[in-house]
Amino acid sequence: ASRMMSASKQYGVTILLSKAVEELLSRQCRKKLRHLDTVYVKGSNVKQEIFTFDARYRGVDFFLLERTSEQADMDAESYTPNIWEHDQDLRAMRQHVSDEFMELFNLGVKLYLGGKWKEAYNTLEQANDLMMETILEDGYLEYDMEELEGRIFEKNDKSEDIVRVRNELGDGACRP
Repeated sequence: ASRMMSASKQYGVTILLSKAVEELLSRQCRKKLRHLDTVYVKGSNVKQEIFTFDARYRGVDFFLLERTSEQADMDAESYTPNIWEHDQDLRAMRQHVSDEFMELFNLGVKLYLGGKWKEAYNTLEQANDLMMETILEDGYLEYDMEELEGRIFEKNDKSEDIVRVRNELGDGACRP
């Protein structure tokens, strides 16, 4: 568990799951996971796939907060594996993850696992930019774009304010 906690920081994600945990989940839930990497765990010669579940709480107007405790209890009793498709809060926390992002990210991971480092880097960078664009254009998080002066996508701008915003908006696993 401590190695997974440490690895979540390394990959820049808040939720990190092992293959063993992934196998315990419903098929519907597994479809929402993102394969980040395949690694060797210290002391083992067995490859271990690791996954993340993309969820952001910032910018989400939680429906759950509007429910009474009785309604929340009733909802909990009626949950099915389809919750991943229908629950308003789960959907809202994943609104920044587009199909186009997933396609680019999965291609980047495939290139990375295949040893095509430069192509993987470029593809993952495109995926990261796409996630930032989605968040900004769709208004999931509010930022004063005039203040940022379009600098957020200038790769050579390493100023503290731009790096901070990129880290907040971007995908941790796509960052160099």
